Amino acid sequence: MKFYEDRNHYELLEIHPDVAPAEIRHAYKFLFDLYQNESIAIYSFFSEKERQEILSRLERAYLTLIDPEARKAYDFNLTELGELREERRDYDHKKNPSAIYDFKKTHMQELRTIRNSEEIRHQASNSQVIQGILDQEIISGKDMKRIRTELKIALEEIAEATKVRIEMLRIIEEDNRELFLPMVYMTGFLKSYVRYLQLDDHVIVNRFIRYINEGKRS
Repeated sequence: MKFYEDRNHYELLEIHPDVAPAEIRHAYKFLFDLYQNESIAIYSFFSEKERQEILSRLERAYLTLIDPEARKAYDFNLTELGELREERRDYDHKKNPSAIYDFKKTHMQELRTIRNSEEIRHQASNSQVIQGILDQEIISGKDMKRIRTELKIALEEIAEATKVRIEMLRIIEEDNRELFLPMVYMTGFLKSYVRYLQLDDHVIVNRFIRYINEGKRS
């Protein structure tokens, strides 16, 4: 739980200090859904007490940041603590909403064309390789890389579209567990990745978690 105790409200919700209210709501809903009772994504990683504490912290963060006056006061306190630059504190939150995930574009990524979702869905449904992977009981990061390669989609394209840092996508594809963030974040990144490929994120995330859990037992 320490990684939650040390985070400020923006860090808890995985958002930048200059985001608009709509993005705060989106981030809160995503994390709230992830920590619900029926969410297999967190079932094996947190006790019921820890889950409730995380939900409480997320709710407190949301209620503070969604209220303009409360957010202004909170930003002032962060500035006093040196956790927020003063120019960020006075930023007009209604303008120029930022992405939830940090992402720095390269020249190549700026030129990347985002694929048509219907085209991707059609390719995936007609690929025997992909359908074979989707029939597996467990799905690894390397399996996801095979699907992406079969669809001829560059990792940069997914990073551009999802705003998930390309380094995190590589960690998933390489099954590099030593560099995994807490699992709740990794499954969130994977969800974004899977949705871009027009696949069932619920099924794949559950089978990915099964794969991770089997690795822990071996």
